[in-house]
Amino acid sequence: MTKKVCTLVLLAVMITVCLASSITVYVFDTPFAHSTIDYFSFAAALFLIIDGVYKITRYRNEPYVPNNMIRHIRIIIGTCVFTIHILQYIYGI
Repeated sequence: MTKKVCTLVLLAVMITVCLASSITVYVFDTPFAHSTIDYFSFAAALFLIIDGVYKITRYRNEPYVPNNMIRHIRIIIGTCVFTIHILQYIYGI
């Protein structure tokens, strides 16, 4: 498969997992469902951070705008989501 098809398939899978976990929280309002959505969000944040750092180091010679700038934004978003879920875990929110 081409890179675009792989990217679209991965995006579709991630959206499906997020929607399924959100629906699970609303349908089965249990602590297990709430912790499940936290784990998925935690994993998605780690994915954004690791993927962004990998692509920045791999494609160093690309121009900063727009490619590497967008990757830096992805890393920032991933770090914010990661921090939010760590704080929720620590404070039990």
